[in-house]
Amino acid sequence: MILFKFLILGVLSAMIFPPFFMLPLGFIIFPYLLKLLSDITKKKFFLNYFSFGFFYGLGFLLVFLNWIYNPFLINNETKNIAILGFLLPIFLSLFFGLGFCLFKYLNSKFYLIIFTPFIFLLIEFIISNILYGFPWITYSLILSNNIIGFYLLKYFGLYISSYLILFLFFLPFAFIYSWELEYKKKLIFIIHSPFFIAVIFLFFISNSNDYNQSKKIHIDLFQILSPINNIDKVLVENDIINKIKNSKAEYLIFAENNYPYLVSDFNNISIMKYIKNNQKVIIGSSRIENDKFYNSFLFLEKNKIQSFDKQILVPFGEFLPFRTYLKFMDKITGNIDFTSGTNKRLINSKNINVLPIVCYEIIFNKILKNINENKIDILINITNDSWFGNKLGPYQHFYHSRMRALISNKYLLRVSNNGITSIIDNNGKILNFIDLNKKGKLSEIINIQNSFFYGSIHKLSFIYLIFIFLIYLIYIKYSFKNEK
Repeated sequence: MILFKFLILGVLSAMIFPPFFMLPLGFIIFPYLLKLLSDITKKKFFLNYFSFGFFYGLGFLLVFLNWIYNPFLINNETKNIAILGFLLPIFLSLFFGLGFCLFKYLNSKFYLIIFTPFIFLLIEFIISNILYGFPWITYSLILSNNIIGFYLLKYFGLYISSYLILFLFFLPFAFIYSWELEYKKKLIFIIHSPFFIAVIFLFFISNSNDYNQSKKIHIDLFQILSPINNIDKVLVENDIINKIKNSKAEYLIFAENNYPYLVSDFNNISIMKYIKNNQKVIIGSSRIENDKFYNSFLFLEKNKIQSFDKQILVPFGEFLPFRTYLKFMDKITGNIDFTSGTNKRLINSKNINVLPIVCYEIIFNKILKNINENKIDILINITNDSWFGNKLGPYQHFYHSRMRALISNKYLLRVSNNGITSIIDNNGKILNFIDLNKKGKLSEIINIQNSFFYGSIHKLSFIYLIFIFLIYLIYIKYSFKNEK
């Protein structure tokens, strides 16, 4: 029965994330989770705690990642193995199980209140960085649709934001059981809370004015709904050519792999001859060079071509790890692997410096490295979420992208083949968008501020979080000595 309770709590936890954003649920789910853990005798074995975490994670991930099997349904020959899509939620649930083993050592309500946010954050950190890394599961995503969350994400980054929302969710449990706490324990908890909030707003107030010279650009974003299978290449090509001919914008942006042909020679890109003198066309394509395949971001001008090759590839999507031993998965990934690009993540235009981002690279913090040094003006993310149908995946991907605009403090132009195409400013405001699975064009003149990326503050905030954690550990060790 208790495992079923943890499973249901996991399912309900997914409702707090996009696109649901049922935040009030968090103030019920997490306190009740702590109550369950506090009522459990510490004589339980580690396997019991592992089971609690595994079932909680499984309930959460089966809903949160319910789109993960959809790519198997695209081709008839892979439909019969769609069940393999559930392996990822099961695998990631193991880390929730391992994280919950730490609750074996928390033998009081006070320790539960203090350390549980850190345990959840540790699980997030490990999943985000182990093997190829999967930072899709971040609690900061809960804050990607409200004004308070915008400030936290912009000035303090992912981990502080994740910690704070977890900390707030656990507060009702803290207040209900605070009368049981000894004076010293109650004092350390009370002192820590306002101090944490004060540090946040101190940074916010001291860095509220960060704009320099602005630049105006005229952009057209095209969501063309190019089919994944049985594509009529000539039809797609003609559609793109007509859009280039009829556009008066300076920057025309299409989605990942919208260019319908494999590029083997930059001089033979068919749409080049239709680009006007004042136009820049950004479009995704697959290309081959020295027998290696790349997923490329092309920046085309009348007499100039720049390209960026995707560096963070999707395992089991764009390449098959351990292909020698996993030949049976060729039906899913194909028999050709893409290669990670090595060129610099920077496109220099006459007016702006672009940070090129292909597909799910947008969820990785490392893409923002050197963003200030390279004087990046704007982020451009081209993607194709058609693989994930009408499920939660495209919406979650969109909110991850919105978070990246906030964290980087830059405008983001996001173009998806099937949606959600959008223009998002550096404060997280959605200036315009095209909804999922609708053809359309966004035509805007935007004013880009040359804003500062607070990466150093994000790192300092993370160090501060580690410092607080160590202070708690020292306090506990000191308390144990006194008790003896």
